[in-house]
Amino acid sequence: MKYLLCLSFLIISCSTPKKAKSTDQSIQVGSAAVNIRGQQKALVTSKKPIAKNKKLSSYLKSLDTKVDFIGKVSIVNVVPSIDTKVCEEQTHILGEDKSIHPDIQRVTISRDLPMAHRRFASEASLENIEYISDFKDASFGKSSGLLLKESGLLARGVMVVDQQGVIRYMQFVPELTELPNMKKAIDFANSIIEK
Repeated sequence: MKYLLCLSFLIISCSTPKKAKSTDQSIQVGSAAVNIRGQQKALVTSKKPIAKNKKLSSYLKSLDTKVDFIGKVSIVNVVPSIDTKVCEEQTHILGEDKSIHPDIQRVTISRDLPMAHRRFASEASLENIEYISDFKDASFGKSSGLLLKESGLLARGVMVVDQQGVIRYMQFVPELTELPNMKKAIDFANSIIEK
């Protein structure tokens, strides 16, 4: 029953009938909340919330992932669930944008099961993206301060990680139904790979 309630909340909160608009606004991670259609939702409290100039791997320690952030620039999507309209749109932008330098690694992190990631990648023809699942105990969401307390989903955002695995750019949107500024993140990633 709890699973059905969470799934219902997810579908209602992350899908939207109109095209999601992109925003330049960003929350201060570690702050109290994000919004879903204007309704405030609290985030978990983290002692050391995710921030620029910190290593992304320090927030991924407990996850079973083979994604390596050393030696390559990465664009990292953080989405509540790839099976919702806005999350799908954000992931399609990451996978399909032709302006992204071919040496940039593309990564999506969500609370979805690994099998949901594999199904989505195959059905959407987005197999050029590495997928990281935070489904087991939300360790990434808890350690980073990006986990919504009520639903157990992740906040929405995008990060750029440099060749040393350090977060150099990040934007987490205050309204969960809106996209982060993907073009700005892509331009930033391209600028640091070309240096």
